[in-house]
Amino acid sequence: MSKRHYFIGQFNWSDTSVNSHDSEMIHQIKDVLKINIGEEVVLCDGEGKAVIATLRQMDKKDIKFSVIKLLPPKNIGRNVVLCAAILKRDNFEWLLQKAVEVGVDEIVPLISERTVKIGSNEKRWQKIIKEAAEQSERQTLPKLHSTLSFKEALKIKNGKAVLFDPSGESFAKVNTTENMLTVFIGPEGGWSDSEIKQAKEAKCEVANLGETILRGETAGIVAVYLVKNHI
Repeated sequence: MSKRHYFIGQFNWSDTSVNSHDSEMIHQIKDVLKINIGEEVVLCDGEGKAVIATLRQMDKKDIKFSVIKLLPPKNIGRNVVLCAAILKRDNFEWLLQKAVEVGVDEIVPLISERTVKIGSNEKRWQKIIKEAAEQSERQTLPKLHSTLSFKEALKIKNGKAVLFDPSGESFAKVNTTENMLTVFIGPEGGWSDSEIKQAKEAKCEVANLGETILRGETAGIVAVYLVKNHI
């Protein structure tokens, strides 16, 4: 039976007990999930380390766990960085949630030429990422970068980079054997011709996700899953 995962930050792995004052976690355990004293959960530091622990004591401001054992690290595969143009609020938040569920490691929100929604709420975005990582039982917490322009993101891309656009070749033809890949997903109106040219000049491969045109949030999730799992 799976155990609920929680990211609580750094703590001493040699300790036999762990305390937390995270009010949101306390509320979820106490009032939402109604986890009982003695039940087991998984506590993670966000960087790959995790322990099984039992709920020992809880009140409105403090929660205590007894550590049972250290878990082996999960194999997270290749590192995938998603550079995604900011979409309308609900669409972008859905993209963040689902990209985490399918294994994204880092997320860079972008402002592109055709980006309509340019406001950001990084605090809310980080909360969505954390909750999605806990729900999908990850031991690592994806990193959310500050919002960048498309040009800035091209300069800091890591490993092989693929920009997804209907004009590109089939993704099946792209060599993705590297351990680190960066994928670029455009806004509702797609990439401009100038941005595609800039991407090619920056040594990005341009690929498509099939014959149908996908919404930005759908394209982001499909791209992350394909790149993460493509051999």
